[in-house]
Amino acid sequence: MEKPQYGYNGKIAYVNLNNQKVEIKDLEIQIAKEYLGGTGLSAKLTYDLLLEEDYDVLKNDPFSEKNPLIFATGPITGTIRPSSGRYSVTGISPLTGIWGEGTSGGFFCISLRNCGYDAIVITGKSKDPIYLYIHDQTFEFKDANNLWGKNTYETQSLIKSELNIDKIRVAVIGIGGENLVKYAGIINDEGRAIGRCGLGALMGSKNLKAIAIHGTEKVELANPNVGKELIKQDKNSKRGNLLKSTTPLLYSLYGTNCYLDIGMALGDTPAYYFTETEFPAEKLTGKTLRELYPVLDYGCAGCTMRCGKQTIIENNGEEIRVDGPEYESVAALGPLCGVFDSKSVILANHSCNIYGIDTISSGVCIAFLIYLVENNINTDKIATLSQDINLEEIRWGNGDLILKFIEKIAKKEGIGTLLSEGVRLMAKKLGVDPELAAHVKGLEIPMHDPRAFAGQALSYITSCVGANNQKCDWYSVEITTVSYPDLRVKIGKSRPLIKGREKGVIALQDIRAIDDSAVDCDFIVLSLEHIVGHINASTGFNYDNKSILKMGERINNIKRLINCKLGITREDDRLPGILKQELKSGKTVHVKLDLEENLKTYYKLRDWDWETGNPSEDKLRELNIIK
Repeated sequence: MEKPQYGYNGKIAYVNLNNQKVEIKDLEIQIAKEYLGGTGLSAKLTYDLLLEEDYDVLKNDPFSEKNPLIFATGPITGTIRPSSGRYSVTGISPLTGIWGEGTSGGFFCISLRNCGYDAIVITGKSKDPIYLYIHDQTFEFKDANNLWGKNTYETQSLIKSELNIDKIRVAVIGIGGENLVKYAGIINDEGRAIGRCGLGALMGSKNLKAIAIHGTEKVELANPNVGKELIKQDKNSKRGNLLKSTTPLLYSLYGTNCYLDIGMALGDTPAYYFTETEFPAEKLTGKTLRELYPVLDYGCAGCTMRCGKQTIIENNGEEIRVDGPEYESVAALGPLCGVFDSKSVILANHSCNIYGIDTISSGVCIAFLIYLVENNINTDKIATLSQDINLEEIRWGNGDLILKFIEKIAKKEGIGTLLSEGVRLMAKKLGVDPELAAHVKGLEIPMHDPRAFAGQALSYITSCVGANNQKCDWYSVEITTVSYPDLRVKIGKSRPLIKGREKGVIALQDIRAIDDSAVDCDFIVLSLEHIVGHINASTGFNYDNKSILKMGERINNIKRLINCKLGITREDDRLPGILKQELKSGKTVHVKLDLEENLKTYYKLRDWDWETGNPSEDKLRELNIIK
């Protein structure tokens, strides 16, 4: 079939680590039109690659050599569209056992985009540690024995020195990925991260320490001038709109952590393992950190917002530069664990980056353990697993303990081995009530409490990866920074209710699937017409609002189909009991979520079978997923 002419390299590289062979295939134009790129294209490639018997293998062992790890860009990556500096990584998650994905910013994405391939599909397992070096459409398999055991920053520096090319970009795993910590991430451009779903552990299971790229190919766009005009229009539309002009300024000044005190005021930021939402937020806000420490600003490729921050802090007599910390990391390693000492939180975030493990899952797992000890739940079993830590140390607010736990998690030492498994397996192995484990489908709840926004809760339980606010940032809708009124993506009369707006949750999920496939960042909010316009300007395709949303629907349904083949049913679309408990204070006092009727409406709108959770065959045929 015909290859895409504009917006793509038109090639997919299939890398088999077993024999170090690379097979190049054309990207068919029809697949590009239907799945775009990024996570959508990767889902299609995964679906076509896996046989029925492979799903049975992966159900029991996500670390199987059959599990495809896919790095991809999209037709928007690195273009003139604001916030287009992102790439995606996908695979069957070692943490959840279902579809896993993430995107990251920085500049690695530009080298990946310019390497001559739209996606790199990695299967098999190297006999010894290696890293991939991609340049001029050529693959080299380089010895990484000297890199094994190095942290993420050291690894990036050593590879750049070894290859001796200024413009080389590197994505790496740390010790957490090597040790198969279930929520290990992939780090690029110093401290940018694909943190969720444990894709760094999948990379580690393949003995792949890093991917280094020197990309020099240029991707031709259909009409770059259209993008320039759209940017001009967008700027003009925001003039005189205080909210639209203030939000980017807050992100530029304080990073994503500008939300911490706002989140607390809304009952959205959890504390003390999801049992409270009131805490001294002023001790950890982006504004406070900027007043206490030197903070440097940076942005991803082509970004006009520059929400990235680096904090300079003294530790053990040495001045160090720490990436972030961002909102999710601050909330997970701070209030969720009852820690309000800024230095402890900053260093905990830095330790997670160094070891290459997800800050959200790390914080939730640690907070879960503290919660159990503080409430005297099965402490005898915990004591036998943490003999190197005094049980009295495991308490709210112990910043030194958080740092100690992070190191033990990364190295899988003592109690760290249990913590490295995620809260779902922690509950099982400790023999405690599974309803106390804060996760959806195995992925730990992020730092947006579902009791604050029922739409966020509905998104969590239906998301392709489990609880992930990036797959549908409904909290942004309720605070009016995101709005698509014609699609029912709009603020409601009551935040704890989503009745009548289920269609809006679906629409925003589909829009975010488009963003993750384009690939771009959703912090810069564009109208649907401008989203379509930028994609058409790159590809020369003729999407309209209806056809672009149909593509988003297709992408979410093929991911759901993969999950159903891995054993997901309607019974998995639920919140755990700990998140249904009524709080006694705060903005969400006495809120008790009941999403059963909302879920039925969602299923009906999606055309998913209520008994099995599967997309209907008619829907799959309508979307051209099956014939």
